[in-house]
Amino acid sequence: MHLYVLILALAAAIVPALCNSVAVSVTLPTKGTVWKVGEAQQIQWDVPALHGASPSNPIARIILGTINPNGRMKLMYETPIASGFPLLGGNVNLTVPSVPTGKNYIVCVFGSTRDISSPFTIIGDDADCGPYDSPQIPLLSPAAERRPACPS
Repeated sequence: MHLYVLILALAAAIVPALCNSVAVSVTLPTKGTVWKVGEAQQIQWDVPALHGASPSNPIARIILGTINPNGRMKLMYETPIASGFPLLGGNVNLTVPSVPTGKNYIVCVFGSTRDISSPFTIIGDDADCGPYDSPQIPLLSPAAERRPACPS
């Protein structure tokens, strides 16, 4: 019984840290957005959608994740891509982290699954986008043949 009470107490302490009492609407990135690893990008959300509500934690963080075709999300809670900025600011700039190429990335504002972006693409270091993006690697080289093609 004591273990059950301890688990409930821990859950009560952790859940508010992951979820906020208000939900914002992520407006950027959108479906069709393409980021490239190492680039500077901006995430934006709709502050007026809060309708004057005060967030329980006004200092925000952004978590990168993925979503599969069935809608199941995997959020990378351990490694926020941005943190320590004001939620009421409406945007944050960041450098795209090193991740594999994929078309199913999402960003989550302050850890609540209510506040996720549409799925978007990140082109990782594992992609070969042609001779203009990587002139040091010829398209027919063995290294280029092993790399996945850039998403279209």
